[in-house]
Amino acid sequence: MLAKPKPFPLPPRLARSPLVQNPLTVLAVNWLCQGLRGMGRRERRARLAAEASLVLLLWPALVPAAGTGGGLLLALLLAHTLQWTLNGQFWVVMRYLPGWHRDPAAVVAFRRALEARLRAASWLREAVITGSLVRRAEGAGPHSDIDVRLVYPPRAAARLRADLLALALRARAFLRAIPLDLYLEDRVEDLARLDPRDPWRLVVDRDGRIRRHFAGRRRMEGA
Repeated sequence: MLAKPKPFPLPPRLARSPLVQNPLTVLAVNWLCQGLRGMGRRERRARLAAEASLVLLLWPALVPAAGTGGGLLLALLLAHTLQWTLNGQFWVVMRYLPGWHRDPAAVVAFRRALEARLRAASWLREAVITGSLVRRAEGAGPHSDIDVRLVYPPRAAARLRADLLALALRARAFLRAIPLDLYLEDRVEDLARLDPRDPWRLVVDRDGRIRRHFAGRRRMEGA
């Protein structure tokens, strides 16, 4: 069984069943989907383009050993696994597994450093933290992750910087065994997809667009 229930977009009875709520299913689904459902359209396109580029880089090196078809299959598997590892999903899913714990102080320290880095990026206009780190009065628990949403800046060059920043933050979180659930939204309005029951911590709201668009939202703090 899992250390905590994992939500799935399935009929409630099936989502709660032992067939779904077990480590092998959670790992397999997370490896296969890699959070694509939670991404905005721009980030999803960037994510798929990055994986396709990795496949094209790896494929020629694998052809001599595995042949054309086998090399392509291996390249796909390696690229997909590399993306899963470095794009933050590995530790996000590991926290559901029995016996896995992360020092809450380390999670909070990473969150503080992450906030400082986001605020220092003057080209980034909006960033929000939500989930248990904001909801829990005592802060992080042993199975907490850091739920972060960045909003793509309007200019193309800044959007590329946002993609690179997200990749750097996810890679750092992987190396430090921090569950970082980070996504980029296309527009400020897309933050409405977040669970309305969760409070937000505004890390960056330079133009006040989040406060204006979500003026009626309760329990919003920071920035």
